[in-house]
Amino acid sequence: MLLPRLFPLALHLAASLALISTSRASPTFLNLPTTMRLAGARNDDIAIARTRHAEAIAQSRSAWQRFWPSLSLAAASRGHQGRVQDIGGALFDANKQQYTLGGALLVDWSPGEIYFAALAANQRALAAAELAEASRRSIILQSINRYYDLLAAEASLAVAADDLTLTENYAAQLNAAVSSGTAFRSDFLRATIATTRLKLALRKSEETRDLAAAALAESLRLPADSQLRPAKSDLVPVPLSPPASIPSLLAQASSNRPELRAAAADLSAARINSDRARIAPLLPSVNAGYGLAALGGGFDNQWRSPRDSHDFFLGLSWKIGPGGLFDPERKKIAAAEQDRANLQSRSLHAAISKEVVSAATRAASAACKVAAFRFSSPSFAKILPRCCFTVFSAIPRITPTSPLLFPCATHSSTSASRAVIPSAVCSGTALE
Repeated sequence: MLLPRLFPLALHLAASLALISTSRASPTFLNLPTTMRLAGARNDDIAIARTRHAEAIAQSRSAWQRFWPSLSLAAASRGHQGRVQDIGGALFDANKQQYTLGGALLVDWSPGEIYFAALAANQRALAAAELAEASRRSIILQSINRYYDLLAAEASLAVAADDLTLTENYAAQLNAAVSSGTAFRSDFLRATIATTRLKLALRKSEETRDLAAAALAESLRLPADSQLRPAKSDLVPVPLSPPASIPSLLAQASSNRPELRAAAADLSAARINSDRARIAPLLPSVNAGYGLAALGGGFDNQWRSPRDSHDFFLGLSWKIGPGGLFDPERKKIAAAEQDRANLQSRSLHAAISKEVVSAATRAASAACKVAAFRFSSPSFAKILPRCCFTVFSAIPRITPTSPLLFPCATHSSTSASRAVIPSAVCSGTALE
């Protein structure tokens, strides 16, 4: 028969699973608030976003500081020997030298360029701040999802371990019944194979739990070999917010999502650059300076005492060509950047609207499932003894007073429903 041939293979698989063992550190338990605090404190993506924000702020301040004049200090010495030409054109020999000590105050302003560039840099700094906040929220949400994945994996592992314990007890009782002649050996072999199958399922649940712990450790930037375990107190139904209308949720997302505020800031920066391309070339550049120095020197190695020397200049200029007046390509580039920013903002708004609608739909569906489960729980408690009775009747050699299936009949956990009711269905006598 096929079952006696499969029995040694099942025992071999069970022994192989028992030999698999790895050295692991002691588990670390954490709850949801701790997970959220660790996610916001040690994540590299959040640090990168904050660094970009600090860089954008520095660039904005630097753009406004271009309005400040520059101050220079200088010390110089010059000399000449030999022929030189005067203003009238005559040539003569001269031996002279001079030296200067002083400073200069210089102004090189392009008011239109500086002003619009500073406004655009300010908007980019606002966008960087919103993106940093969006990164922080995204990482925390990712950590929360992975924590709940770990919590679900831990709960599934507990159910699998409970199933294995019940099935092993069932197989042991069947073995005793076979020895006493009150049960068939085929029933014991089926229970043994079911035990092996549940051991494989238990190992699969352990693998899922360990992978979820590794993913959570990555989000929290903890060592990869950290054995993270969720707090048992968090394994409770999550309270759902009262249902709200989709338009109100969309309005809240439009005002509260940092990604949309960042996109709006980028669009404002693109509009400022478009205005810069049109208006800035019309405003003249200002070049001005004032220098104060002590000038000294003389002829034939004679160094006379220095005296004050003042220099000043003022000029206005307009740039014509690329980057200035009559540059249509610059206006086209600025208009294209504004259109691109507008399209990206619209695309992001559509994506976030889809997220809101999908989340609201899933929340409503989850609320209905929870309500249906709470409604059907008393019915399950009533039908469980009847299912156990059908299992007793499916095995004529075991009387209802036998303790063989007593653990399944008295167990009220999820694993009991997974252990008893499928057995009744397989026997063909389960209640519809």
